[in-house]
Amino acid sequence: IEFLPTDEEFVRRRSVKQGLTAPEGAVLLAYAKMSVFDDLLASNLPDDPYFSRVLKAYFPKALTEKFAAAIDQHPLKREIIATYVANTVVNRSGATFVNFLAAEAAASTADVVRAYTLAREIFDLEPLWDQIDALDGVVASSLQLDLLNKLIAIAQRASRWMLRARSKAADLPTLIARYQPGARELRANLDNWLPASALAPELARKLSALEFIFPALDLVDLTEQANTTLAQAAQTYFGVDSVLGLSAWRTQINRLPTDSLWQTQARGSAREDVYAIANQICLSVLQRFDGVTAWSDANAASIERLCKLLQTISTQGADLAPVSVALRELRHLA
Repeated sequence: IEFLPTDEEFVRRRSVKQGLTAPEGAVLLAYAKMSVFDDLLASNLPDDPYFSRVLKAYFPKALTEKFAAAIDQHPLKREIIATYVANTVVNRSGATFVNFLAAEAAASTADVVRAYTLAREIFDLEPLWDQIDALDGVVASSLQLDLLNKLIAIAQRASRWMLRARSKAADLPTLIARYQPGARELRANLDNWLPASALAPELARKLSALEFIFPALDLVDLTEQANTTLAQAAQTYFGVDSVLGLSAWRTQINRLPTDSLWQTQARGSAREDVYAIANQICLSVLQRFDGVTAWSDANAASIERLCKLLQTISTQGADLAPVSVALRELRHLA
């Protein structure tokens, strides 16, 4: 692409940990928007009734109130929706967000945008973005950028969750209605349902807390499968997570290389396996054991092997092989 560094220059900059200049970043952002726009326009997303609300956001309020029917029949309706959505997603998440998730999950651009939209609504991410935006000139730019980077990483993780939920082929309003109440209930009760943990104050606390809200999607389903309450399902999940050190395993998985498409997809699959297996283990605990302690006592030997394996690979280079062994051990606990 014109005005961007050559492949050789990218390699050189990467070796000295140097990124793009501001003008180069702006060029990349523009090309990212054009790419997302083209993909969305070629998909059925602009025809999705959920995104028709974008037209109201695009036109002045006076026009939408007087000429709603005419706006709905606008000849450039699809182009307006695709443009607005592409700008919104890329401005919030960055130039590489959509492409990376699409490659990792072998999904289309429209799939990723729908997943991002679901994540934003279900986990109430937009108010957090607004709070960070409001810090302009109030805090150091380095702190503000750090908070933005954390929120983008959170949006990426939440979107991965939603790509899994989207496999159920339900429309967006149905999925939002199904999972948003559980996510909000989980957020409101974290202090009571989590094992002892230290969360930072206010905005940073809200960002940190989101890490523990992602399981809400599985927990809503788990509650129905086990015929229990969200509180019981959440306490079981967090208890299993703590006993097995699943957060530490996810950290090890995040260390895996993503230099090729296959590596990227392998890392994504391993991460999804951890969540899926955790869900299976929790269902087993809820249906067959009298709490997490009884389950962990019955599987003490396997849990000890996993903990030793985690200690070993945390001191080694990133490698998919020991992660695969750990996933096999985890499946035996389900």
